[in-house]
Amino acid sequence: FSLGGIIFKVIMNLIAKAITAPFALLASALGGADEELGTVSFAPGSAALSAEARANLDKVAQAMKARTSLTMTVAGTASLEAEREGYKREQLSALMLAEKRRAAVVAGRPAETVTPVTEAERPELLKVVYRRARIPKPRNVLGLAKDLPPAEMETLLLASIPVTQEHMRELAQTRGVAVKDYLSSRELPQERLFLGASKMEAAEGKGVPHAELSLAMK
Repeated sequence: FSLGGIIFKVIMNLIAKAITAPFALLASALGGADEELGTVSFAPGSAALSAEARANLDKVAQAMKARTSLTMTVAGTASLEAEREGYKREQLSALMLAEKRRAAVVAGRPAETVTPVTEAERPELLKVVYRRARIPKPRNVLGLAKDLPPAEMETLLLASIPVTQEHMRELAQTRGVAVKDYLSSRELPQERLFLGASKMEAAEGKGVPHAELSLAMK
């Protein structure tokens, strides 16, 4: 009875698994079985890393520090049809935050100290954004813009925000950069981190907006 053939087969299976599912091996090495480390999920239209995404990236960084021969390529993805509405809402939120920062600067406070917009602040900031927006607005008999409920102002503003394939390419690129920069902040050398080409997905694609991570040996 010879063990040579069995040992060889086991080694080849491990090599194949390292090629086809490298993050499964990394997760296993960390004492878990999470194979989802190879993707980083985002909210529709957003490039902000969630707490869960940061926690998973911390695991990836920890594993890569212990395996100095590995390099990482990050490629962001986006979908025009699946993320159209989410992208519009993110842009509207960004406009409201800009108005909040503007008000802080006028009041003599640093813009960088401004906190995210709260639900209580939204109606007033929405009104300011609507007033500044150069869009067709319902008018009264005197030709002046009508005062509208927040929901109606929001509907008009969202309808005016353009969303194109180029916007999605920029979003996908921003997602890739966000992941790469976060891994770099975890003390991984820049020469081991690469930004791959962004990917556009159809609405019926993978569903959850994400960035893809791929490993290679130096």
